[in-house]
Amino acid sequence: MRLVSQILAQELRAYRYHPLHIRVSDLIQSWCSDEVQGVISDAKEDLRIDRLMNAGDLIRSAAGTGAGVMPLVVSAIRHARQKTLLAEGCEIDFEDVELYNHCFIINSLKHPDEVEVLRRIYGEKFVMVSAVLSQSKRKEYLQSKIAKSYNRTDYSSFSQKAEFLIEKDRRRSGSSLGQNISGTFHLADYFLRANECIEKDAKRLLHMLFGHPGVTPTRNEFVMFEARSNALRSGDLSRQVGAVVTNSNLEIVSRGCNEVPTVGGDTYWADDEGVLDTRDYAAGRDFNAVKKVEILEELFEFLDSNSFLKVESSNDGPGHSKSSQRLVSQLVFGDKKGAFKDLRVSNLIEFGRMVHAEMFALMEAARRGLAVEGGTLYCTTFPCHMCARHIIAAGIREVFYIEPYPKSMTQELYGDMVSIEPNPDEVEQSRNISRPAKVYFQPFHGAAPRIFQAAFEMPKRKDEQGYRLPYDEEKARPKWISLSKSHIPLEAMFASVLRSVPIVADVTAITGKNVQ
Repeated sequence: MRLVSQILAQELRAYRYHPLHIRVSDLIQSWCSDEVQGVISDAKEDLRIDRLMNAGDLIRSAAGTGAGVMPLVVSAIRHARQKTLLAEGCEIDFEDVELYNHCFIINSLKHPDEVEVLRRIYGEKFVMVSAVLSQSKRKEYLQSKIAKSYNRTDYSSFSQKAEFLIEKDRRRSGSSLGQNISGTFHLADYFLRANECIEKDAKRLLHMLFGHPGVTPTRNEFVMFEARSNALRSGDLSRQVGAVVTNSNLEIVSRGCNEVPTVGGDTYWADDEGVLDTRDYAAGRDFNAVKKVEILEELFEFLDSNSFLKVESSNDGPGHSKSSQRLVSQLVFGDKKGAFKDLRVSNLIEFGRMVHAEMFALMEAARRGLAVEGGTLYCTTFPCHMCARHIIAAGIREVFYIEPYPKSMTQELYGDMVSIEPNPDEVEQSRNISRPAKVYFQPFHGAAPRIFQAAFEMPKRKDEQGYRLPYDEEKARPKWISLSKSHIPLEAMFASVLRSVPIVADVTAITGKNVQ
């Protein structure tokens, strides 16, 4: 992440922008007592990272929101703006002046609430970049950092420590306020490859942002935008997912969204006449969610009636729920729901009536007699294990996705047939093989569908004589970002929350592994 920040700063300077770095981990450590700061600073690299994670989660927990550390970030931005304006001799109150031609690079965000807050305060001025790198590379880099702190060269002996930190960083189990990269990463405006393509991707992002007239979509960006467009068709009560299948030339073959099917093929459209609307929204309930509760109640009643488990009797009288129903309600909807959601029984997906977007796209191709073997599937969400088996059986070679799907057991069930987050070289080599050994599931890179229109709408490209206009980075201005100062009062209000954020002083909690 430090390298990504440095590359972005380097590219911004070409536009005469001044980058200002804000490291969230430094702000978190500064908000700890002297004793806790010492415990963090003096630790080996694996423990230092773990304790910083714990400190951040303690702040979020005390604030009661996943955006608990954002007052620190917003206050740091305000302080940096004031300091810069004073250094430049500005005599106007910094509350009334924007710091133009400056960019704050925040490294890094860990919870979806943080993204929501920054978008609410800064609107279009906030651009989120996620760095894409295979897990094997991330693990390798982390192992080397840990080994160096122990003055060791056998990186492989630190494999377990690296895996623990990566998993903890992905999502803290049982806590909705703990750091959650899994729920944050996909919210980006741009997905940048943090490998040898990093400078190329950073340059393209800024060309896009600063209105370079020659920037047009890649095939990947165009097809993923198409997948996102298809997702918007869905009236599902849980989520909207879209999928597109392309052939080996990346030409679109078929599309799909997660929706209940209609007789004769396809699904319900809003302008259909004489077609029964059988979607879950029309039925008024998510059958999968309802069935999971019914299954749990059935299980507890069976265990109770056969003396495997004693469920306390209810004395609430007639008309009240049975004890098993109350127990299930507490698990699913009560104060234990955060931890319960991590259990497999809570993640059953087999009872939904909708056809998943990936299956829908494959079946549309079958219905129309179009071949998908050797093709690529683009999906807005990582495929579930049920879709994965159909993808494998259909002969799809590669899958691109944006949003993770923790309920998916694809790796566990089909690990011998799929490769998730593979190295790019491995994928490139497989494209020269008629029948590769695995199906490659890869995170999407490029402009996210959410900025597709703003990024690729045509700016002025030619002069009155019909000649192409030159592009000058030093004179370029952000394409879709206004000069409004409306964020400044919002920023001030949010920064004032900092007074209520308690200092982290609990050494025991910082050095523990299970902060809630």
